Amino acid sequence: MIRFDRASAADDASTSAHTRHLALWSIAVAASLAIGPRAPLYWDSLNYVEQALTGRVGGLLLGRPLFVLASHLATRVALSLGASPWSVEPLLRHSWLAFAALAAPLAASLARRVGLSTRAAWTAGLLVALSPAGAHTRDAVLTDGAAAAMVLLALVVRAGGAGAAAVLGSGALVGLAFGLREQAAIHLLTALLVPVGATRRPLRDPLLLGAGFALSAGSLLLLARATNPDYLASIARWMHGMAAERREPRPPGEALSRYLLWLVALSPVALPAAAAWWARSRDRWWPMVLPASLGLLALSRYQDIAFSPRYLLTEFVVATTLPAAAWLDRSLPRRAWLLWILPSLVLLPLAGHLLDARQRPLRELVAALPRDLQRVPPDSVIVTGQPCPAVRLTARIARDHRASWGAPPPRWTTLCPGWSWPADPSARLDEALRQGRPVVLDLRDAAWLGGPQRLRRAELQRFASEHAADPRVISWRDAPGRPR
Repeated sequence: MIRFDRASAADDASTSAHTRHLALWSIAVAASLAIGPRAPLYWDSLNYVEQALTGRVGGLLLGRPLFVLASHLATRVALSLGASPWSVEPLLRHSWLAFAALAAPLAASLARRVGLSTRAAWTAGLLVALSPAGAHTRDAVLTDGAAAAMVLLALVVRAGGAGAAAVLGSGALVGLAFGLREQAAIHLLTALLVPVGATRRPLRDPLLLGAGFALSAGSLLLLARATNPDYLASIARWMHGMAAERREPRPPGEALSRYLLWLVALSPVALPAAAAWWARSRDRWWPMVLPASLGLLALSRYQDIAFSPRYLLTEFVVATTLPAAAWLDRSLPRRAWLLWILPSLVLLPLAGHLLDARQRPLRELVAALPRDLQRVPPDSVIVTGQPCPAVRLTARIARDHRASWGAPPPRWTTLCPGWSWPADPSARLDEALRQGRPVVLDLRDAAWLGGPQRLRRAELQRFASEHAADPRVISWRDAPGRPR
């Protein structure tokens, strides 16, 4: 009878944990659907969709090979089952959202395994699920949310046991996270510092973690090299592009002010609660959040940090979630425990409304782009801003899946803001006209985001004015009454 009661209690606890995990995953998905862009608005998302169609790894550092190859496999399966190539982006977006949302229940599981209460575990999961910037990032074909989930899975495995299999498996999972986003390698140190009781082995554990990481990460890099002949050249191009970008002038103070804003956007609750935990009540597991905390500080110096909070997501989650959950669990009275969630419940719909209003013009522009491009001569030079990778993606689908295009396959050349922007764009466009190629200038306000892109548009507007009488220069402009 005693054994039966104990078994029943264990079953009840297991059922309760599963219910909690499903609820947290569902809340994370709902938050992303409520606040996310619901369209390929991130520049990198469009590039990842094109890579999913081609299977070509490269373009960003080591190319995020796991993300690209997994997306390519899913795309091939979907196309073989009759899916339209135009549906690949939403298919990948929802698939990666389902995976990235696992970060919420994994955060709760990690909290329990390091000794926090059930209430603190709920808090940890909800902090991840209701992160405004995290929710927005998950609803896109991006690596950041998936990498955060994979890192948390690695830490859960590590915290679940001190055996060789757990240590090796944890290292292998960090290697897979590295294949999603290279900065995840820092969490080898996090996994090493996860508390596992008195059975820790200081000589064996680093070797097994390193071996697991080398096996999975190395296999992914070798696979990327084997399937992409220009893989090494793409890394060299990335390094050259980043070096050129560093030489560009930036507004003073922009990076730091945006970095501080991103920290708040990632979680206006977790950030101050974690700071209070560091100041007043550190736990025995405090060393495991130190690597991510240092990484979070180091990312303030990342040259592109002003562009998006998503670059901070993995480090922020690991650095703040457990400390914030522990502090909130101890500091709030039992009856007032859920009061901390009110700012998130107010902020999420408000942020969703504001983001929707801001993103709607670009979302509509990108959605209409394939239709607009069907009227463009097939040998045109197309110059646009944020939709530039969408033009390349449309050209890829039109060439590789001609039956779905309904027009002659395009031979467009794109001129995009960023690394490939020429020092003298007018000279480049004049040369295209001399070659008999039409030039399409996208001068619509929604197509150009941020100061650097708008400076590029100003150059194009001067070129359009100088060639206003040339029928070979086609300008896309805002309709009367819309922003110019």
